[in-house]
Amino acid sequence: MKDLMENWKRYLTETSLTRIICMHMDDYDNAIISAFRSAYSRAENRERNRNLKAILLEQGYGVTRIFGSYIENFQTPQALEVQEESFVVHNRHQDPEFIANVAALGEDFNQDSVLIVPIGAEGAYLLGTNPEGEFPEYGKQISVGALKAGCEAEFMSRVGKTKKPFTFAENMETYENLSRNSKWAVKKIVERIKKEKAAKNSPKS
Repeated sequence: MKDLMENWKRYLTETSLTRIICMHMDDYDNAIISAFRSAYSRAENRERNRNLKAILLEQGYGVTRIFGSYIENFQTPQALEVQEESFVVHNRHQDPEFIANVAALGEDFNQDSVLIVPIGAEGAYLLGTNPEGEFPEYGKQISVGALKAGCEAEFMSRVGKTKKPFTFAENMETYENLSRNSKWAVKKIVERIKKEKAAKNSPKS
C-alpha cells in the first residue's frame, strides 16, 4: 500500500492532475482512464486511445488529455512502469451511470483499474476493472485519499513533444465543440467499435 501511495503522489506531480481536478471538482465527478497497455506498440496504443476518446466524447463527457506513468500489473511479478497518455473524464451532465460507464470502458480496454474522483475531490479511489487482475481486485475499491488539499499548490507537467516540465493550462474537449468533420469521425469510430464488439459477442454457429 505504501508503494501505491508513493506512486500515486509521483503521478500527481508528473501529470499536473491535481490542477485539472481542481478546475472541475466542485462541479461534477471526474475519472482518469487510459487505453494504453505495454503489450501494444506505441502506434497501436495511440489508436486504442483514439477509440476510447471517441466513445467518451460520444457519450457526452468532457475529456482532458494528460501524460504520466502507471505501474501495470501492480504488486505482481509482471509489474511494469508504463509511460502513457491518459484522459481526465468530466461528468459535466451529471450522468448517474458515469462510474459504471467508465468502469465498463476500463474493462473493455483491458485496464487494471480506473481512478474515480467524486465531486468535491474527497474520497478518490482506484476501481479494479480487470477480471483477472490482482490489484486492485476486479470490482474492488482502493482509496487514494482526498485531492482537495492540493488545490492551492502549483504542479508541473511533461506535455507535448519535448516532454520538458512546464506549467500549462488544460483544455477540456467536448463533442459539441468539435468541428463537423470531427463529429462525423467520432460517430464512425463508435459505430465501428460497436459492430466489432457485437460480432465478438455473438454466439458462434
